[in-house]
Amino acid sequence: MTRRATDAATRSKWSRSWRGEGYRLVSLRSQMALLAIAVLGALALGAGQVLVLAPAAASATVVRAAVSGAEVSPFFLGLAAALFTAADLSSRQFALTLLQMNDRTLVFVAKTAVLATAGVLTGLAVVMLLVPLAASRTDDVLRASPLAWLALPALHLLFVLLGAGIGMLMRSPVPAVFVYLAVVWALPLLVAIAGIWAPSISVSVLQFAPVTLTAALLEPSTQGTAVLRFVGLDTALLIAGLVSIRRWGIR
Repeated sequence: MTRRATDAATRSKWSRSWRGEGYRLVSLRSQMALLAIAVLGALALGAGQVLVLAPAAASATVVRAAVSGAEVSPFFLGLAAALFTAADLSSRQFALTLLQMNDRTLVFVAKTAVLATAGVLTGLAVVMLLVPLAASRTDDVLRASPLAWLALPALHLLFVLLGAGIGMLMRSPVPAVFVYLAVVWALPLLVAIAGIWAPSISVSVLQFAPVTLTAALLEPSTQGTAVLRFVGLDTALLIAGLVSIRRWGIR
């Protein structure tokens, strides 16, 4: 087979995987419900925070209020991603399908890409709906804090990748949900409590906790460092998840 034919076959497999995973995502009511909750939650919280501001609030304050939904909505997207990747792996029929494929990694790369696209699009949709409301309260909302508007779709993407990595590692919906909840909420709380006796260790671990990184990403002075740490966390989980999928001995 020539190189051109090989490239064409690869593109065809990728296109089929992409379309198949996209159709599967929109056909699952549980996933769409979590996406809808994330969007509505971000809109409700952002709009509510903007409306209660004083009329003379600064532009940066208005923008920060508008994107305050980023503290909540990414959680639901990450949960949807964990369920979406783990549910297939618990299905015997899907396991048999994987056995017949030359490259099972392609399926999960396409699955993760579809989830990432959904995360970014939902974040951008929320931003586009909140910008007019913020602009009605003050001028220059786009120029005052341009990076603040990007924080919401960025957090949607980062939490989606976090959930996808956990789902691939757990390979079952129930453990995936428990581990996701532990990573996002329970473990940071336990580490913070343990910090009473070992503060230096607690501070180091909490720097990579999703809750801490979310708060840091919403602050302009710490956005860059928070993004790098979150990307590092997601990359480690995704690589571990893909390696786990490739080595999975399906029986």
